[in-house]
Amino acid sequence: MELDYKLIKDTESFEAFRSLLKSSGLPADDLDFKRDLLVGYYEGSELVGTGGLEVYQPYGLLRSLSVKMGIRGRAVGSTITEFLLAEAKQRNLKGIYLLTETAHGFFQKKGFVDVPREAVPEQVRQSREFAKLCPQSAAVMVLELQ
Repeated sequence: MELDYKLIKDTESFEAFRSLLKSSGLPADDLDFKRDLLVGYYEGSELVGTGGLEVYQPYGLLRSLSVKMGIRGRAVGSTITEFLLAEAKQRNLKGIYLLTETAHGFFQKKGFVDVPREAVPEQVRQSREFAKLCPQSAAVMVLELQ
């Protein structure tokens, strides 16, 4: 499968990004393409995968990882995750946090480990994703980068 990616930097791409997230049951209303690093993966002109990184120096919050139904199982999620982790390393972040209800095993295979919510740095806990959008039942995971 030939995939191309592009950073989400305009309203039209952002609306397609949000639409795919919503169809995957993921929150999208708090995202901002002018603030957050958002990436879309395309097969031809069709958006088939999304991912995002919110930066709260010196940490990041990985979110909005989705892959369109019918494409899952083809390593698109891994490709997006690897891209965002490389970006985080370039930005010299110490660690990447995430919340998940459905992809715990996927992220474990990528090296993320479970942490208690109270161990998450305050600046990350204050994000809307952490504070309001993701339920308390979600697993909290981290990947240390440094």
